[in-house]
Parts: sequence; C-alpha cells; structure tokens
Amino acid sequence: MADLKNVMHIVIGTDRNLDYILNREIIRYNFPNGLDLWLTAVYNGNMNNIASGCGENTFIRLEENNGYAYGALDSINEGLEFAQNAHRDIVVLTNFDGFFFSQTKYENLIDSFIDSGKPFAAGIHQSHEFPMSDLMIFKKEFLNEILPILPEVNEERKKNEFLQKEYKGTELGFDNVEEWVFNALTKVGNPDDLWWKFERDGHPRYRWTEKWAFGHLHEENMKREKISNYKTIKGHNIAKYMGIKIKHQEIEEIRRPDGTSFSV
Repeated sequence: MADLKNVMHIVIGTDRNLDYILNREIIRYNFPNGLDLWLTAVYNGNMNNIASGCGENTFIRLEENNGYAYGALDSINEGLEFAQNAHRDIVVLTNFDGFFFSQTKYENLIDSFIDSGKPFAAGIHQSHEFPMSDLMIFKKEFLNEILPILPEVNEERKKNEFLQKEYKGTELGFDNVEEWVFNALTKVGNPDDLWWKFERDGHPRYRWTEKWAFGHLHEENMKREKISNYKTIKGHNIAKYMGIKIKHQEIEEIRRPDGTSFSV
C-alpha cells in the first residue's frame, strides 16, 4: 500500500477558494492518514479572498497572474520546482477543484502508478490524445528532466488536421497547458515510454472517475452528492457547506491560571 508519508499533494488555483477549503478538509480530516500527506498550495489570486495557514504544509503565492493557461503553467512549474527540492518521491498535482473522496482509492492510484514503472502519469484525452493536466503524477527524479515546462507546442501536432479543426475558433488554440505538457514529454523521450495513461471517465469533460473516486467538479450539486456518498463530512467548513449542524458540547471547569474555573 502506498506510503502517504512519501507523497507530496499539490493543489493549484487562482479562485475557487471555497473548493480549496473543502478539498483541504477532505484530505486532512476524512482520509484516515491524511496528515501524512505533504499538502502544498500554489495560489496566484487575491490574498484577501483565500484562507491560508489552516491545514496546508506549504503555501506558495505567486505575485503575478499571467492569465488563463499561462498563469496555470506558472503555478504548475512553481509547485513542481518546490517538490523537486523536497524529500518526497511521489508528487500528485491537481486543481483546487480536483477532489479525491477516498484514501483507499487514492492509494490504489499511487500504487498503480508505481507498478507501471513509468515516471509520469495522467489521463489521456480520447480525441486529442494529450495528457489531461488537471491531475498529473510525477516521480520526483523525473522533475529534473521535464522542468521547466515551457509554453511550446510540438510541431508535428500543429500539422494534425483534426487538431487544427478542433482548436479553430477557441480562445487559446494550440497554446494550452495540455499541449505544453505533451511537448515537454517529447523533449525528454518517447511519451509512450514515459507516460502511464490512467483511466479517466466521462469524455469529453471527464468530471468524475469512480475507480479513483476523483472528480474535477464545478457543479455544487455534484460536490454535495460525492461528499454525502463517501461520507467525507468531517470538518467545520464541510459541515457548514452541507448544512450539517455542529453540535456544541459544553466543557466544564476550564481552569484559569488563578485557580478559578469556568464552563464553555
């Protein structure tokens, strides 16, 4: 079984701050060994809107947000560069709204990654055939080879007529994080030799994969459904989000320094 003391779990985001709080509480309070994970947050949003220092081991703030995709790439590189110099051999990277609801299934994913013998893992998009960057896993030593991930697109992919049609009229075209990650793999070697393509369900949006109990969830009803189904309800903010009343238990006779006592 995977040793969570050897795993760094990185979450990145610029908004979705409530998701970050819920995500943190699921890992810390609902995974039996959630405290063993080294939880790193990389944030490039407004500091007035984020609750930090409440469960993560490391909080990294980027001063500048370079916009959609480019800002995400900055956060990915920053988080992975931190992991590169840390002491955990397995690095999981997802978004603030990338939720795992089961420690057992999380450990199954890590174990399957290790058993693959490959240094990188991500789901594969069935039509575009690139690695989905909303959930990636790295072996620490591989970070020395793949970093930094640059905003560069593989030239052969640019010639692909299917991709040209798919990207035509989109905001970013070929300039998206998935293409940049794929290109970074090609610069190291043959992607098929480096990349374990793990199961992701729900093409084309890939919101939920039961096998890993992982969801890239935007809809509030889906978050509440998964929290309820997996009973990941521990945590003050989760309880508030789910509308669960927190029972107040009176504590008797808290003793003051002067010897007197009071109850709460």
